[in-house]
Amino acid sequence: MPDRSVKTIEVRAFGCLSAIMDKKNRAVPFILDLREPITGSGLADKLEILREEIEVIMVNGKTESPGSSIQPGGRVAFVPWGTPGPSRLFLGFLSKNKNG
Repeated sequence: MPDRSVKTIEVRAFGCLSAIMDKKNRAVPFILDLREPITGSGLADKLEILREEIEVIMVNGKTESPGSSIQPGGRVAFVPWGTPGPSRLFLGFLSKNKNG
């Protein structure tokens, strides 16, 4: 578990987005220095993940839109489009994937 007193975030990517992390030789989870808040979209840009490939992000275990703010010390996961059936409703994807 990373030391949360240090200004970092823990980043994961699921499905086809994990291949992007693999190509960049990023460990799972990838620990990134983060000194100030950033949006999920801004983080995607920084990690060279195309925004249109992201349906939602998970921030500290909660489903959020890609435009949501991520604070230092947080845990983030990028989730691609195509997550199957009931999971979409259960995790709240439908209400969060409207913003970017």
